[in-house]
Amino acid sequence: MNANRSISNQTDDLVFLEDEITRIIFVYVSPCVIFIGTVANILSILVLSKKTMRRSTTMFYLLILSSADLLVLYTGLLRYWIVMAFDVDIRLYSDFICKLHAFLVYFSLDFASWILVAVTMDRCISVMRPLKARVCCSHNVSKVIVVVLFVTMVFINSHLFFTVEIISRNGSKPICQEANATFVFVSKIWPWIDFAVFCFVPFGIMIIANLLIIRRVSASVKTLKNMTVDNDISRSFDSLYTRRTSLRSNHISGEQSEQISTITETFGNHGFSNNAVNKTAINNSTRLQTSTNVTVMLLTVNFVFFLCTTPIAVYFIGQHYWETRDLHPHRIAVQNLAYCIVNILQYLNNSVHFFLYCFTGKRFRNEFYKLFSKKRRSVIFQ
Repeated sequence: MNANRSISNQTDDLVFLEDEITRIIFVYVSPCVIFIGTVANILSILVLSKKTMRRSTTMFYLLILSSADLLVLYTGLLRYWIVMAFDVDIRLYSDFICKLHAFLVYFSLDFASWILVAVTMDRCISVMRPLKARVCCSHNVSKVIVVVLFVTMVFINSHLFFTVEIISRNGSKPICQEANATFVFVSKIWPWIDFAVFCFVPFGIMIIANLLIIRRVSASVKTLKNMTVDNDISRSFDSLYTRRTSLRSNHISGEQSEQISTITETFGNHGFSNNAVNKTAINNSTRLQTSTNVTVMLLTVNFVFFLCTTPIAVYFIGQHYWETRDLHPHRIAVQNLAYCIVNILQYLNNSVHFFLYCFTGKRFRNEFYKLFSKKRRSVIFQ
């Protein structure tokens, strides 16, 4: 989302408060986001790489997402920190690096978004069609989907190798941005395409999938409660009948006693059936709880994705409508600050997934604790 945008420079004798805030955010907040995101994504990779986690295709997608998040941070936000802190832009080293870096930024952001779509759809199919999920949500299928998404994102963003270059307009400082011949496409058409690919379409799919998941999980919870109530009523009836039969058997003949004994055995078998139903209900409850935990985790991740990425998508769509060549310096400073905020917010999305997994995912949290408890025990016994 930020391949060609640069922070406009103010003259040395005219610096506004917004300029100073922008500098502070990029110079001091950016490295914190990069550091936290790096540690968090590495921890996610360590946990998701465990054998017990790799059995799930959902965790496989999250493993790929953590790797994509690292690529996003080090191709996008790292460059801004270097530019603002050391006044060095790696894109200006050569025309090829300008094109390649712009491509990597767009590709990594789009790829991460669609991996999130893939894991949401994987979860939706598993909940809605459990039998088909054995075929559609296998590890081999998930690997194919990742490869297809990778190739698709490469194709969509490959135009940047032809539409972006190092140019200098009106004797100004060289900058890596849209070429003159493709200015209209890159500045007015491409932002809408990128908004659809990066944010609008992925989040639309996530919303529909999550609504279907919530609906099915809610229905399953209701069904499970009804099964539990019916089973409790049946067991109460059996207990009452057995007590009454026991009292009456003390006052009847031997032939009648044999008949009642036969009836009691029959209801005893019915009791075993209740036990089987009860075990089934417990198993269903456990599976439902696990499914619900994963659903809540994905809902949280999807909500944070939309919250963090929508502002910068809207900014780039409107950028070339509210920006003109003869802006007042203070308005330029305000726009630079606005871009700085939405930019940091975007990269924050790629830094907090680990914390969302720990906060909402019980299974992920338990495996994280086990990972470090094993390491601590190994250190003690060495």
